[in-house]
Amino acid sequence: MKNKKFTLFHLFWGIVGLLIVQAFLLWFWPNANTNEILIIIFGIVGVGMNIYVAIEAIEEVNSRLEMLIFLSLIVIEFIVFFSFEYWFLILEQPASFPTLTPDFLSLILHSTMVFVFNPLYLPATAVGRVLLLINTIGTLGLVLFILQNIWQLRDTPESS
Repeated sequence: MKNKKFTLFHLFWGIVGLLIVQAFLLWFWPNANTNEILIIIFGIVGVGMNIYVAIEAIEEVNSRLEMLIFLSLIVIEFIVFFSFEYWFLILEQPASFPTLTPDFLSLILHSTMVFVFNPLYLPATAVGRVLLLINTIGTLGLVLFILQNIWQLRDTPESS
């Protein structure tokens, strides 16, 4: 796979496509139970996509600066993706996070897990708790992966 060239747009278009498909399914599938399951499934798929693309980015990156930029953008896309997941959940199940407003800033803060330190933002439903668990596990996986690769930067010479 040496001829494959990673670009950040692989993840961007993948996440955008995933969100469009999810929005389409949620809009045209009126069953609330099925929609809650779809939100959980798409959350898991989104975590997998982000971690997979982070792995691909590390294999293709040539310099330290480029690696830091890629990893930072991957984290931003992860945060934005989970903002949409929380928004979809609030639209489907408004009682899931009763104190969370569906404005962009609140959703961004929520997807960065600010609520973990504030008991006012804890989920009130099982689906909300599952989405929180997926977000937490995905975040820990991504952070551990990034820390591992940043640590390896100390031992590798800069290649430009």
